[in-house]
Amino acid sequence: MAAAPREWWAPVCLIVVALSTLATQFRPDSGAVWLMGAAAALFLLLAHRRIPHSIRRVTLAVAGVSLALLPLSADPLQSLGRGIAIGGLMVSLVSSVSLLARAALESSYTRIVAQYLLTSSMRSRYAWFSFAAQLFGGLLGMAGVNLLLQMASRGEAGIDEDRLSMFAAITRSFSAATLWSPMVSNLTILLALYPGLSWSTVVPLTLGLAAGSIVVGTALDLWRLRGRTAPPPLERPERSLGSALGPMVAVMATFLGTVILVSHLVHITVTGAIVIVIPFAVLALHCAQARGPLRLAQASRLLRADVLALPALAGEVALFMVAGCGGTIIAGAVPIAWTTLVGGALSHSAILACLVLMLAIIALGFAAVHPVLSAVLVASSLPPSVLHLAPVAHLAAILVGWSVASCATPFSMMALMASRYSGFSIYAVTVRINHVFAILYLGIAAVALGTASMLMRPAL
Repeated sequence: MAAAPREWWAPVCLIVVALSTLATQFRPDSGAVWLMGAAAALFLLLAHRRIPHSIRRVTLAVAGVSLALLPLSADPLQSLGRGIAIGGLMVSLVSSVSLLARAALESSYTRIVAQYLLTSSMRSRYAWFSFAAQLFGGLLGMAGVNLLLQMASRGEAGIDEDRLSMFAAITRSFSAATLWSPMVSNLTILLALYPGLSWSTVVPLTLGLAAGSIVVGTALDLWRLRGRTAPPPLERPERSLGSALGPMVAVMATFLGTVILVSHLVHITVTGAIVIVIPFAVLALHCAQARGPLRLAQASRLLRADVLALPALAGEVALFMVAGCGGTIIAGAVPIAWTTLVGGALSHSAILACLVLMLAIIALGFAAVHPVLSAVLVASSLPPSVLHLAPVAHLAAILVGWSVASCATPFSMMALMASRYSGFSIYAVTVRINHVFAILYLGIAAVALGTASMLMRPAL
């Protein structure tokens, strides 16, 4: 059945936002950012009923504060345009990734992976779920972690701590995946704040940080299980794990390789390349999963249905646009004397500066400030030049703070999802299970990034 014309208005607005994002990638001074802002505003007007009440209250409050502070900014028009560009970039990414997630989640391979995860021994289950969270999270973003949480909710564990450890493995490891994966908005958002940095220049350091997070988490879980007698292994599924993981890893590697190649060929960011490549990737996935004749026609109908489902992202669009604009506007209104004072107090120690950046984001997370807004606000208010940090180390410190806040503070989307699927309280799945991990990992990351910054500074 053909969709009514009015059903296309909201999806078309998001398509215009994505096209405007690409236009700003190719021609930054084209003025497409204002078309982007108009399209996003029209989308929110059309889809406002789909925005959850909690997000609606937060976005209205932040928008009101931002408008009040806009006249105090040194260059109000530039601050607003930069915020719209950052918000539009996030919206374009989440819209594109949602299309890919809807197609990828139809794969039969996910059921095989789920069976292997849930039949693994308790001593290896944390490591297996951590690996899966990197794979699914890196490929599918929030849709991937949602799938893993559903898998973990079916697992049986006689001890609450064992069940909590499964969910901790997913949340910690997905938070680590946000440090490097271009399919998650975290790195994309921050790259927009650091001119001259690209995904390829940052990812070697952030991959190391992600690996460190998994090592710390696995070591803590093995320490928790010390002295425990291992139960006999459960029956494994008939098909091998390699038969499922092989194609999934191949698809992910091919997709990421294609994105990076397109990025280099047309000289745009990785995010812009993702927006270009994903529609073709989704069409290819639907074709591969279609049955019978006329596979391309079936795939086209499924892609059309995926696009029509985009208005379900109204809450994310509202949050991202307000976070982008609010972060840059509020940061632009902060007096330079304040940031200079903070920078002077921290500039003598790169390790302390990195730690303060991380803790500032986590503290704002405990104050119920969304991590998207707190990360943009802290990164914009205390830039690398003020703290005398190398830009790569500064960006990585913000990412680490954001990552830990998403799994260890009770007001994040990750906390809500983990609590819903596990049946434990939000406090249990965040502060209780993750506080030791957070303390150890933040200390290690601060020392590593502070040292890296000191090594990089002479070359700057």
